[in-house]
Amino acid sequence: MSRRPGSSPRRFLALLCSCAVVAASLFALRAIAKDRSAPFDQPPRSVRSLPFDVKHTLLQLRLDFEHEAIDGVATHQLAPYAAAERLEFDISDMKILSVLMPGDKPDAEPQKVEFDATDDKLIVRPAKPIPAGTDVLVRIAYRVEKPRRGARFVTPDEREPTQPRMMWTQGEPEYARYWYPCLDSPNERSLFTLQIVAPANYYVLSNGELHSTAANEDGTKTWNWRMTQPHAPYLTSVVAGEFEALTQEWDGIAVTSHVPPGRLDEARRCFSRTPDMLKFFSETTGVRYPWNKYAQICVDEYEWGGMEHTTATTLNLDTLHDERADLDVADDTDNLVAHELAHQWFGDLVTCKDWGEIWLNESFATYYATLWKEHDRGADEAAWQRHLEAESYFGEDGGRYRRPIVTYRYPSPDSMFDRHSYPKGGRVLHMLRYVLGDEAFHKSIQHYLNRHKFTAVETADLRTSIERATGQGLNWFFDQWVYRGGHPEFDVSYAYDEDEKQLRVSVKQTQTVDALTPLFRMPIEIDVTANFGPATHRVTVSKAEETFNFPLDRRPRRVTFDPRDHVLMKLTFKKPQGEWLDQALNDPNVMARAEAVAELAKLTGEEDARKTLAQVVRVDPFWGVRQEAAKALAKFNGDAVRNALIAAAGDKHSNVRTAAVKSLASFAHDDVKTALRGAIKNDPSYYVVAEALRSLAKIDAAGAKPDLVAALELPSHRDVILKAAAESLADKPDDAIRDKLLAMLSTPSTPSRRAAVMDAVAKFGKGNPAVTKQIAAFLDDSRPRVRIAAVVALGNTGDPGAIDLLAKARNAESRPRNVRLFDDAIEKLNNGKDAASVRTDLDKLREENDSLRDRVRKLEEAVKK
Repeated sequence: MSRRPGSSPRRFLALLCSCAVVAASLFALRAIAKDRSAPFDQPPRSVRSLPFDVKHTLLQLRLDFEHEAIDGVATHQLAPYAAAERLEFDISDMKILSVLMPGDKPDAEPQKVEFDATDDKLIVRPAKPIPAGTDVLVRIAYRVEKPRRGARFVTPDEREPTQPRMMWTQGEPEYARYWYPCLDSPNERSLFTLQIVAPANYYVLSNGELHSTAANEDGTKTWNWRMTQPHAPYLTSVVAGEFEALTQEWDGIAVTSHVPPGRLDEARRCFSRTPDMLKFFSETTGVRYPWNKYAQICVDEYEWGGMEHTTATTLNLDTLHDERADLDVADDTDNLVAHELAHQWFGDLVTCKDWGEIWLNESFATYYATLWKEHDRGADEAAWQRHLEAESYFGEDGGRYRRPIVTYRYPSPDSMFDRHSYPKGGRVLHMLRYVLGDEAFHKSIQHYLNRHKFTAVETADLRTSIERATGQGLNWFFDQWVYRGGHPEFDVSYAYDEDEKQLRVSVKQTQTVDALTPLFRMPIEIDVTANFGPATHRVTVSKAEETFNFPLDRRPRRVTFDPRDHVLMKLTFKKPQGEWLDQALNDPNVMARAEAVAELAKLTGEEDARKTLAQVVRVDPFWGVRQEAAKALAKFNGDAVRNALIAAAGDKHSNVRTAAVKSLASFAHDDVKTALRGAIKNDPSYYVVAEALRSLAKIDAAGAKPDLVAALELPSHRDVILKAAAESLADKPDDAIRDKLLAMLSTPSTPSRRAAVMDAVAKFGKGNPAVTKQIAAFLDDSRPRVRIAAVVALGNTGDPGAIDLLAKARNAESRPRNVRLFDDAIEKLNNGKDAASVRTDLDKLREENDSLRDRVRKLEEAVKK
C-alpha cells in the first residue's frame, strides 16, 4: 500500500488532535453561552435492579508497583434471582484474561466459559442456564494497569524524587469496577475475603479481620483479610505501603491509626481521641460499634478528605499536622475523624440504596460530627458549626443550583456529593431533632439502625422508623425539606400596642414559591426580652403572611426570631438600631449576637455601631462573634477602630487574630505596620502569619518586600505562608522575584510547594504566552493537587491562549468536581463575553470543526486505499 503525499500518519494524527481541541473548545464555549441551569433535571433514574445476589467475594490481588498494575482474580459466589443464561458484571479499564465456572459434576475442575468484555461490562455466558436461586462460583482473572480511577499507585517522579511509594483504592461512588469486576451498586452487599500480595516490607490494610500473613519466596508477603459481615462493593479497600501504627482500644475493639514512618507524634495529636468518639457514637445512637476493628490510614495524593471504607477509613495525608498547625486545624481534624467514624453506622451499617439517597450517608455523618462537637466542646461550638454549614449551603443554592436533597434526576453519581447532601442535610437533621425533641430523635435513630442494619435503605425507611418509634407522622417535614428544594426566607417585624399591652410579631415568607420551593411550615422560637430576661414563645409558621400576638406588660427591650438558629432560613428583621446594639452585647445566644454584629456591620456611618463592634471584639465570650466583629470593623474608619483591631491581633483565639490582621489592611498607619511585623515574627499561628504578610504587602508594598522574600523559605502547614508571600510579591515583581518564583516552580519539590507558587506565577505572567506555557506543562502532572493548581492558575493568567490548553486537558479529566474547575477557568478567560460574542465564536469554531472533520474523513479514506 502506498501513501499519498500529505497523508502521513503523523499529519493525520496532528489533524485529529486539532479537531479534538476545537471540539473541546466548542464544548467549553457552549457551556458558557447558555444560562446556568440546574443540572438535576435529567430523566428520572430508578434504584438499580440486581440480576443476582452476590453472597461472597474472594479477591486475590498481586500489587505490581513497578508497572503500577494489579493482577487479580475475583471469585464471586452468587445466585441469580431468575434463571440466567448470562451474567453481567461492571468493569472499566481492565483486561479480562479468563473466566472459569464449575463443570457439570460436583467434583469437576472449573471450566473456561465464554465471555465478552466491553468498555463497561463483562458478560459471562455459562455453559448452560443457571436455575434461579442456585449458588454458583464465577472466577474472573484480570489485569489493571495504571488505573485512572478506583486505585492509585503513588510513586516517585522527577519532580518529587523522594516521594514514598504506596497504593490505595477508592470505590465511592462507582469506582470499585476500576479495580475488580463486581456489581458496582450501593444496594448490593456481600461478605468479602481479600488475599493481597505486596512487597514484604509493606503493611497492607483492608476490611475486617486480619486472618493471617505469609512470607513468600519471591520477597513478597500475602495478607489475608476477612470481612465476615456484608457490606457494599464501594466500601472495599486495599492500602499498601510503609506505615507505622498508633495502637489504641475501646471496649475490646482494636483502634489503630496508620501513618508514614516518623510521624507517630502527629498521629497521637490527630487521632488520640478516636476511642472517645467510638464511645460517644455508640451511646448516642444506642447501637454499639458494629464491626470487629476500627482502623484509619493516611495516604498521599488522596483527592478526598477521607473515605469510610468499612472498618478501614482512608484519610488524606494532609490530616497530619504539627503542633503549631494544631492551633488552626485541630477542629477540622476532629471534625473529619468524627465524620468518617460516624459513617461506620451511617453509610456502612446502613447504606443508601441509590446515590439519589446519599444524604442518608453524608448528612448523617455531617450531623453526627456536629453532635460530637456539641458533646465535646459545648452548645455554642455546635451552633457555630451549624452556622458555617448553612453558609456553605447558601453559597451553592444561590450561586450554582437548587435541588431537593433526595432526587433521582442527577446527571452522575458524583454530582450528588455536594453541599445539599452534606451541610444542608446536616441542618435538616438538626431541624428533625428540634421538631421531635432530643429523646424522641435519638430513639428514632436507634430504631432505624437496629431495624435496617446490614441492609440498603431509602428515606422512607427513616421516616417510617420515626413513626414506629414515636408515633409521629412527619410526611409534611420530609416533603418540604427532603423532597423539595430551598429554604424559607422570612421578613419579620414587630409592633407594641401600649393600649392593649400586646406585642404583635408579623412574619412573611418571601421566597418564590414554585414547583421546587414550597411555602414552609415550621415551629419557630421567638424570644421576647423585657426587664427580667427572655421569655421563649414557640409558634408554628405556615402561611405566606401571619401575625402572632403575645400579652406583654411593657414595651420589650428586644425581640429575637429563632435566636438559637435551629431553622435553616434567610432572615430580614426590621428593628431599631438601639435594639441591635443591645442584642450584640447582651443576648445570651451566640447566634443572636452574631446576627446583630452582621447588622451593625452595615451601619458604617454610625458612631454607636463602631463603638459597639469595638466592644464586642474585645469582650464577647465566644470567639466566633469576636471574629465576625473583627471582620466588620474593616469597613469602619478612625483611630479607635484601628486600635481595637491591633488589640484583637493579640486575641487568644487564632481565628480572631487572623480576622483582625486581615482587617488591618484597611489602615496604612505606622502602628499597624509594627503590629503586622510583630505578628509575622511572633505569632504561633501559621495562618495569622500568612494573613499578616498579605496585609503588610497591601499597606507597605515597598517596605514589605524583605519580609515577603524571607517568608518564601518559611515552612508552614500546607505552605500557607509560602503562598501568601509568593502571591503578594507577584503583585509588583522585579526580575529577581520573577526568576526566583519561576525557579521554585520548576525545581523538584513537594506538590504543596509547587501548587503554592502557581497562582503567583500566573499573576505576574498575565498575558505572557511563555508563562502560560510553563504553567500548562503541569496540566499532566502526576500529582492531582498540582494539576488542579495549574487549572486555577491558567484561569488567572488572562491569556485567551490558555482556553484551548484547558479544553484539551478537560477531556482527560474524569472527576466532575475537577471538570467544573476547568469550566470555571475557561469562563474566566472568556472574561464575561456577551452572548452575541460567544455565539460568534461558536459559529466560527463550528465551521472550523466541520472543515477539519471533512479533511479527517478524506484522509481516513485515503489511508484505507
